[in-house]
Amino acid sequence: MSINGIDPRLPNIPAIKPTDNSIPKDGQNRTSDSGFGEMFENALQEVNDLQNKADKQIEGLVLKADGVTPHSAMIALEKADVAFQMMSAIRSKIVRAYEEIVRTQV
Repeated sequence: MSINGIDPRLPNIPAIKPTDNSIPKDGQNRTSDSGFGEMFENALQEVNDLQNKADKQIEGLVLKADGVTPHSAMIALEKADVAFQMMSAIRSKIVRAYEEIVRTQV
């Protein structure tokens, strides 16, 4: 068995640009980054939006609305389900981490 080199026909992949992960000095705010709470709130909003879209797809399927197929309704429902399961798992991990911090003796 021989090992072949990288195929030259592959497209060029651009280099990864380094990010600035430095901690801001006093008096400087990093407005481009959001806090954990805001990020979590946005994620919850996205899960809620997916669930609302799934509800509308199911409602459209029941009412035989134009453009709503069982396939599209199932896809929307599965997306909402996966997003909810992931958010639930994240919530459980956050609660466990909080409980661990509370148990830590100082």
